[in-house]
Amino acid sequence: MDRNKIMRKKIEDPVSRQQFYLKCKDIIVKKSDELGFLCNSNIALLMVSQNGEVTSYSRGESFEDIMVKAMNQPVQLNRRSIPNPDEEHLMQSLVQSKSERGMIEKIAMYDTLLFSSSFILIYFFVVVLFYMIEKFLLFLLGVFTMLMIGQRASVLSSYEPQVENINTTEEADAYKEYILGAIERVQRSKVSISKS
Repeated sequence: MDRNKIMRKKIEDPVSRQQFYLKCKDIIVKKSDELGFLCNSNIALLMVSQNGEVTSYSRGESFEDIMVKAMNQPVQLNRRSIPNPDEEHLMQSLVQSKSERGMIEKIAMYDTLLFSSSFILIYFFVVVLFYMIEKFLLFLLGVFTMLMIGQRASVLSSYEPQVENINTTEEADAYKEYILGAIERVQRSKVSISKS
């Protein structure tokens, strides 16, 4: 069974070329991930588009670790034994990138910790603030109630019906019911105060 060979040629249209690159890039990354998972191997993948967009992917260890290991094994990469200054510079850049990545990961960890502790501190502050507001409002309610009770007491203690203005028995009965109701309310509040 022979496979048909596909003729490959450069895609001339830049838009089509970019679309094809994006499609194939995702497929290559997916296949690299599958290969690394199935074969339990470390994979470092670096792709640069024509626009300069860099895509790096690593499976297993970090990209820098894999590249440093590869650079340290010249025989397996079929490299010449004469040192190349570009390779040495690349090696130094990879080592520096690895240490910078470690520092960035530590900063991100501390930043997350700082954010969560700041959030807890703000939450605590808001809870304390609401608690203080509630206590202050209860205090104001108590003061207002005391003022109202004091005002009522002064009104009730000075209440004297003007008997000379009562002209009918209905008015007299209304005054009598009002005074008896007030006495009953005073008795109930007296009982409730003595219970507490």
